[in-house]
Amino acid sequence: MRLRRFHGYTVLIALIGLIAGCSPTSIPRGVVKGRVTLKGQPITGAMIHFEDRSGGFEARVALDDNGNYVMKNGDGDGLPAGTYQVAVAPGRVMEPGEEVPLAGQGPKNRRPAATNIPKKYHATKDTDLSAEVKAGNNLAFDFELKP
Repeated sequence: MRLRRFHGYTVLIALIGLIAGCSPTSIPRGVVKGRVTLKGQPITGAMIHFEDRSGGFEARVALDDNGNYVMKNGDGDGLPAGTYQVAVAPGRVMEPGEEVPLAGQGPKNRRPAATNIPKKYHATKDTDLSAEVKAGNNLAFDFELKP
């Protein structure tokens, strides 16, 4: 009976170790930050979306008031190394203090989403923007959108 219990614990510990060893935090990540502009002016009220179809990873983050972004998500800072298609689309995340609008009502005290972003940049399948993310530090991924 003790031997059977010992084997059960051994298998459990091995599985926990295997799962921990395969966690997303063990994947080499690269720093991903930059700025998005159109005609030299920062894009605001928008999200930037990085998608690596071959690696099966994607992430989005809001652009700040100067068009800057820094990729961070639940798995940590940056993105796994890989080749990413990049999209920039109108929209943003709620900010602290904003109220969730009720059904049928518009948002209260919420800045509008960007409307000047050309449609060709809205989806990763349509865009010509890309980024080669390497593990560690990367140069800034700045994107100047064209009308």
